[in-house]
Amino acid sequence: MKVSTSKELTFATKSLLAYLLIPLLIVTPVSLYLAKKGIENTLKTAGANYVDRIEDVITEIQIDTSLAMNQLSSCEAIGEKLLFASNLRELIVVRDNIAVCSSKRGKLNADITPILNGQPITNGVFLYDLEDDPEKRTIVVANSIQDGGKNGVFAVIDKSYLVDRILHIEDDKINHITAKFNGKIYPSTRSFDSNYVYKILTSRQYGFSLLIEVSPAYVNRSILFALSTSFPLSLLISGILFLVMRKLKQREDLGADLKNGLNRKEFFLAYQPIVHSQTHKLLGMEALIRWQHPSLGLVRPDIFISLAERQQLINDITDYVLEFAYSEISQSKNTFSTSLGINVPPSYLHEQKHLQTLVNYADKLKLLGVTLTVEITERQILDELGRKALAFLRQHGIKISIDDFGTGHTALSVIQQTEFDYLKIDKCFVDTIGVETVNSAVLNTIIELGHRLDVQMVAEGVEELHQAQYLAQMGVHKLQGYYFAKPCSLKEIENSWL
Repeated sequence: MKVSTSKELTFATKSLLAYLLIPLLIVTPVSLYLAKKGIENTLKTAGANYVDRIEDVITEIQIDTSLAMNQLSSCEAIGEKLLFASNLRELIVVRDNIAVCSSKRGKLNADITPILNGQPITNGVFLYDLEDDPEKRTIVVANSIQDGGKNGVFAVIDKSYLVDRILHIEDDKINHITAKFNGKIYPSTRSFDSNYVYKILTSRQYGFSLLIEVSPAYVNRSILFALSTSFPLSLLISGILFLVMRKLKQREDLGADLKNGLNRKEFFLAYQPIVHSQTHKLLGMEALIRWQHPSLGLVRPDIFISLAERQQLINDITDYVLEFAYSEISQSKNTFSTSLGINVPPSYLHEQKHLQTLVNYADKLKLLGVTLTVEITERQILDELGRKALAFLRQHGIKISIDDFGTGHTALSVIQQTEFDYLKIDKCFVDTIGVETVNSAVLNTIIELGHRLDVQMVAEGVEELHQAQYLAQMGVHKLQGYYFAKPCSLKEIENSWL
């Protein structure tokens, strides 16, 4: 026993560690991956924003340049036009490689051939070191005026505007920004690469590139947040996983307990009275099986019945109900003159031995004044084998009741071909009494159909006085529901109804 207990504890410990570690080992990498994607998206968004800023400024300068080019003959007019342009340091007009006009300094006569290094003037955006000082590097927008490459206009962006407005870092998520225009780098002190997390974005419109490097503090915050959230999230998943596995294990254990429960007589019957609709006198009772589990307490029928079907124990339960009901009734000192309804599953009617069992119990119950009624659902009478089984049972004095009528998909032709004694109206239709719903008309149709078929009707789920009165008025023969009595023991039936 000690060895077994030790093994069980070891297995439980390993299971608990698995529940804790597996989600943690999955959630943590996923959280870190999402943090990485978040950092990348931040760089992409920030980079796109800075690219847009520079593109907007260059576009504005080109517009100003275009306006100035219309007045190339008057240097004074150019100066007046661009006097209040905050983004421009200077606009220089070049003819035959000679700077002839400056929006800032007026007329000039300066040869810029050394600056051009023998290259023709072309349209584009460049970086230029003012006064040959790399620390004064700024953006220059060049526009060629005529063929030959010796005439053009150079718009020089103000250095402070470039630093303070265009490339000013407002977000603490970004460490620094490096720009590259036609192979030249800004700021001049940096190289266009990084040993840290970065992203490069290129302007489709002007061809320049920006390298955006993330702030280490932001990376640390992102990682810390990912780790701090992954732990409680993994604990939550561990809890859910534990509950699911526990539930599955309980079902597995419950399945194993089901057969043992039948052998240990843990199941018992509750009987719900069926009364005359006019006199409210007892005419019958429906046997309903219940399971009192030794550790779980009362297990709901919808749980163990479906479990019994999966475990192929549903026929054993039917045999148990027949035996238990007969045993209780035979031990009673009262005289019965009622019917006893037993729910029979489809599989039970497909074997001759089960049909004979029903006949045998019907004969024994008849001697006690009880008429056995087999309650079946609509789906059980859809095939020929089921209808033959019902005919056999009726020949031996067993009443047939079609349960939950109206909720299945039975064709009326099948109903007309089947011999039965009772039509049970489902609670969902009884609930429509006094309520305007689509099913309200269906209830009356079912009742009318029962009268046309000349069978007795039993209404289930009657919970209100007005429901009982309406059904009685419509000619429904028998009523069953909480308004009259909840399922109870046979002794309570004897004390209250007999």
